[in-house]
Amino acid sequence: MSGPGPQGGNGRVGIVENWELRQDKQQDANSGAFKGLVFVVVALGLIIIGGWYAARPMIGPAVEDVFESNPGIVNYPLVSDLLAAEYADRISAPAGSSDQEIEFVIESGQTVEDIQANLIAQGLLDDGPAFNYAVVRDRVDQLIKPGTYTMTPQITPAGIATRLEGDPDPPTPMVTFDMRIQRRLEQTVAYLQQEVEANDQIELDPNEFKRLARNPTNKMRNQYSFLSTLPKGNTLEGYLYPGTYEVPADTTSEELVNLMLQRWDERMSKYIKQAKNKNIDFYDALIIASLVEREAKADKDRKKIAGVYWNRLDPKLSRKAGTAGLMQADPTVVYAGDSMALEDLAIKDWDEYVFWDLLGIPDYSAFDVDAKYSSFQTYQNAGMPDWPIVTPAAKSMEAALSPATKAGNMFFYACPGSSTHKFATTAGKHQRNINSCN
Repeated sequence: MSGPGPQGGNGRVGIVENWELRQDKQQDANSGAFKGLVFVVVALGLIIIGGWYAARPMIGPAVEDVFESNPGIVNYPLVSDLLAAEYADRISAPAGSSDQEIEFVIESGQTVEDIQANLIAQGLLDDGPAFNYAVVRDRVDQLIKPGTYTMTPQITPAGIATRLEGDPDPPTPMVTFDMRIQRRLEQTVAYLQQEVEANDQIELDPNEFKRLARNPTNKMRNQYSFLSTLPKGNTLEGYLYPGTYEVPADTTSEELVNLMLQRWDERMSKYIKQAKNKNIDFYDALIIASLVEREAKADKDRKKIAGVYWNRLDPKLSRKAGTAGLMQADPTVVYAGDSMALEDLAIKDWDEYVFWDLLGIPDYSAFDVDAKYSSFQTYQNAGMPDWPIVTPAAKSMEAALSPATKAGNMFFYACPGSSTHKFATTAGKHQRNINSCN
């Protein structure tokens, strides 16, 4: 095969070239052309002397061998007939019998040799020379464009050449999902529902996404080793990494869940080892980080807020501050309230629900929570909630693993409209911080 040819400006592959040799290899080209010409003269002589049918069995295989190194001989009279006879059956023989569709991708800059090798690797071709012959015979090499070509192993070498002569498959439409930080799982489902209703090209099923996120399969648990930190029976809340995902419109719910888990693995799984090195239960740290994510308004407060929550779980400090092991985390109570409200709504109505509202009550400690969400009523029940309330960002995870606990802070409060919190070690100081906002 010759080297790269000039790139075109019409969207074609560019380096996919014709079978003529380039000027910078003119010496070899002249030699090859001379050999081809000598062979043609000899072949014609044999045909004249021995007759077509008598000479063909001798000449045919030799013509094929010369063709491999000098494809240009396909244009010589009579030789083209010899080659056609030699390849007639081969260019019509498929690689296999499967009707499974295979997406074959040609990238800009690939040579015909590259394409041939990839066709063989993907089971679409098992006779490279026959494909080369079909390409040269039909002058397809200058018509191939980059893109995706859907084919099955039932296609023949001649059929492949014909397919590559045409346009590639229409590009798959893409969609962008903006999985913003601080959304809980059900909020993400509501967002997906909204996107599906707005774009009829999206094939994803929000209900299926919810099912998989709430009940991860054994396959997922086996595929992602970090899910060994997820207690049996718990949802993927805390492990679905937020961010922007640009995906084909036909992406399935399972594929999107897997993409979010893959990104979490890439960016967050390192904290599992850090937690182990610090002798901290990772899932506990993940829960703390999720609370920090909902509470913190300024990055500088993250470690202090994490410190308050860890301190409240310390029996000695809690007893001294009179907090009785209660985390008293507003977001967990709101989370419980939202969870109960969502149970009475169909998923199609979730996109109209207002998440993280303040419940409209002045005293969170008086809000009654159903038994299955009782751990989230952290004004009434000591200890941590049973699972994270959102997937935390890296900064919140780092804060949970390196909390500012030494100051002994047990309370924090942000004045209305403020972007920072005030911290206190005692209830009295905490009340003074609240009063200072007036």
